Amino acid sequence: MNGRSGSRRAALAAGAIILGSVLMLSLAWGLQHAAMTRPTVVGNAAPRLAIETLNGGRVNVSDLRGRPVVLDFWASWCVACAEDLPTLSSASAAHPGVAFVGAAMQDTTGAVQTFEQRHPHPYPVGQIVAGDYKDYGVFAPPVTFFINSAGMVVASFSGPLDPQTIDHYLGLIA
Repeated sequence: MNGRSGSRRAALAAGAIILGSVLMLSLAWGLQHAAMTRPTVVGNAAPRLAIETLNGGRVNVSDLRGRPVVLDFWASWCVACAEDLPTLSSASAAHPGVAFVGAAMQDTTGAVQTFEQRHPHPYPVGQIVAGDYKDYGVFAPPVTFFINSAGMVVASFSGPLDPQTIDHYLGLIA
């Protein structure tokens, strides 16, 4: 091996190390920035949120104070949300003292109506008309929040729920 190819390999290795370091620092900054801009809702009062149901009614989460609330952010185009529905529906039937609310995000009224025809919810669902899913730090559905009767967010869960997991979280608020 001559000195020239050894120098070239060393320069390429140094360049790869520098590039890798820059990428890692960028990733670390991005993750820290996302954590700083994402609102911390667990342990705080539930942010303002209202949905308009398909029959024109309105459900304000703040009006449910005095009862535990399960607030589920979902979307008609979300496959995991459809998978989540049987667990949420069963839990809603098994816990009549808990208010369940489904907040459709990034959806059209037509898409919500079609989804409801295929996958009816036994609890009120609709599009968000006051507040924003971003106020809860939600980026993609499904995300479920568990709010105690005092209106404080006790816990949140991202992804589809199974019966054991929802029972655990319901135990924290019911």
